[in-house]
Amino acid sequence: MRLNKKILPLTVLLAVGIALTACGSSGTAASTPASSAVPASSHVAEEGVTEPINMLTWTLDDLDDTQTITFVSAAITSGVQDGKLTAKVFSCDIYKKEEIEKLAVGDKITFHEEGAAWNQFVTVAVESIEKNDQYHLVTINGGMEEQYGLDLKLEDDAYRTMTFDDYPVYYEMGEKTMPLAEDVVLKDSSADPQAEEMETAGASAVAAAINADPDNWTVYNTTLVVQGGRVQEVRRIWVP
Repeated sequence: MRLNKKILPLTVLLAVGIALTACGSSGTAASTPASSAVPASSHVAEEGVTEPINMLTWTLDDLDDTQTITFVSAAITSGVQDGKLTAKVFSCDIYKKEEIEKLAVGDKITFHEEGAAWNQFVTVAVESIEKNDQYHLVTINGGMEEQYGLDLKLEDDAYRTMTFDDYPVYYEMGEKTMPLAEDVVLKDSSADPQAEEMETAGASAVAAAINADPDNWTVYNTTLVVQGGRVQEVRRIWVP
């Protein structure tokens, strides 16, 4: 049996060991941005609009797929109860390199605002665009500090959203409760920047480790590896 491996865009950054630092609040409820919520089933890309590669391409139900191993950034909200972990799952916007590099004033771009839900996004006109070729940065409409502004960074041959201290702009996919696999592994290097990765194996031991530090499993430092609706691995890295 051949399994697919899916690394959701915001988690690519964590999975390859890039230290992310500050962006939205890990436990913040999704707020409604200027646009209306659009069901994925009815979404049609507007001609002439630059959209994220991962625009409405998956839902939490996809984590139940037994044929796919999925990496997601998550905030563990209620620890582990009765062998099940409850977490808020997040994503971020990723764009094709060539589409961002040809973007010009007068074009349109779609993105999720900070704290938005997965099906809440805005499409705005590009009124200004600044490109820093040295650092591979693009600032649209004055950047994230301005209304409908956006900052992008080139990473792994695609552009992702960027906010303070290099975090992506996270949006919330929703909350999901998933059982820990019996052979689940915790890989934890969150003690300090030079900490060696500590491994804990087995559902009972991993549950105890998570519950012993209930408030420090955030979207900024935590990655879950999920297959068939079960958590196969929990990863936590150091962040400032």
